[in-house]
Amino acid sequence: MKILIVEDDIILGELLQECLQRLEHEWVRVCHTGVEACTVIDEEAFDCAFVDLRLPDTDGLRLLVSIKKKDPGLPVVMMSGYPTMDHTIDAMRKGASDFLTKPFTLQDVALTLQRVTKEKALLLQNLSLQLECQARKELEKVNRELESKISEQAKLFHISKEIDEIRSSEDLYPCIVQLASTLESVDKVSFFIVPQDKGSLLRMASCGWSPEESRPQRIMLDGDRMREVLGNGRSHVLIRTDEIQEGYAPVDPGMDRMLSCWPLRIRGEPFGILMAYHKADYGALSSGETRLFDFLIRKASLAVENMALYESLISNFYAILKSLVNALEAKDLYTGKHSERVTLYATEVARKLGCTGAQIESVQTIGYLHDIGKIGVQDSILNKPGSLTREEYEVVKKHPVIGESIVSELGLSPEERSIIRHHHERWDGGGYPDGLVAEGIPLLARIVSVVDAFDAMTSKRAYREAMSEEESIAELERNRGKQFDPSALDAFVELVKKNRARG
Repeated sequence: MKILIVEDDIILGELLQECLQRLEHEWVRVCHTGVEACTVIDEEAFDCAFVDLRLPDTDGLRLLVSIKKKDPGLPVVMMSGYPTMDHTIDAMRKGASDFLTKPFTLQDVALTLQRVTKEKALLLQNLSLQLECQARKELEKVNRELESKISEQAKLFHISKEIDEIRSSEDLYPCIVQLASTLESVDKVSFFIVPQDKGSLLRMASCGWSPEESRPQRIMLDGDRMREVLGNGRSHVLIRTDEIQEGYAPVDPGMDRMLSCWPLRIRGEPFGILMAYHKADYGALSSGETRLFDFLIRKASLAVENMALYESLISNFYAILKSLVNALEAKDLYTGKHSERVTLYATEVARKLGCTGAQIESVQTIGYLHDIGKIGVQDSILNKPGSLTREEYEVVKKHPVIGESIVSELGLSPEERSIIRHHHERWDGGGYPDGLVAEGIPLLARIVSVVDAFDAMTSKRAYREAMSEEESIAELERNRGKQFDPSALDAFVELVKKNRARG
């Protein structure tokens, strides 16, 4: 065969040329640009072309269209190291015979050539008047298979995209059952966690159940059947609905429907089971749906592992930062536990102001770290018994920015970072580091600002005695609408008075 390679990577082009020559193809030509490829095609006839999706002087898909105009019968294989579903579908629609994803092996190339050779033979048969009818049927079959493949790839891409966007296990389980319920052969899906004793299964999410149907929270299978489902090494096991028990009674007595049970394993150990109820008029799942279920379970398993790893790393990092805060506060007997007290009060204020659950969680996690930037300030300044000089105060004012840089790699939201960066901003714009004004200051930072000031005033310092709660509240009130957000201040003062009343 005469083969054309259009690849801007010189080394990869030479390797592919050598690979094809090993397959004993009579002539292999390598071009590094689209212009060069168009010139060569005008001069020579080829049996197959391999075209990179990205070229230095043109788009690979444009070159594909140009090649097809000059030689409609020439099989073209697109290549890319960053393929997307849109690129794949677009290439197929414009006449590409196949799509190779870099890096690929000699076997991949050989199989691709085998496929495109068959495609060209089929096209030639179609052009022959003697075999026109047979060729049409073959072409229709190829088209149906291609449409099926594209449809399946689109579903796989959708599954992958949906799961990749999940950030917590609470969202993952409903996502799994929702994706599984979209398959044609199933109508109800539930996901169960496998407890450590493996004696029963605990439901975490369901989809497809009507409001009047019972969705058991905990179910059981016969011991041998449970072991078969969890540990036989197969991708899934078929069971009947009357084998599932809630307590000691069948969940669906008298029903004779089939379920597919797909174990989700984490590092080889059973973690959960996805149970899919087959529709009454469907038998076993098709091979395509089986592949989709297999892919869904693998993606979900990787997602669970990645979430666990990420949460462990983040938890450890938070623990390290909290230890640093504790060490920082331990150096000053007068401010010990300051961050803990600020966090507790700020959380109560956030609840009182009607903050969302996510905002309250942010205060509980990040509030503890609001002064983490003081790690970058010299102890001689932090623990100075007297008043700070103007130069020393300017150094202290840098701690919010230092703190934000310390947590910059944690993937925090802007509102979470604002707790650290903006808790010294003032309502009237005279604060630091950015001089934000009024509601331009994020709400959580405004809350922490009030509580932080109160705890500082009621704590004994090396250069002054602690102020009483009454004196501190009076000072806060004097700065109402100047330093502090009036609504955050009112909510905090009310909480302090209620706590004092309770004794």
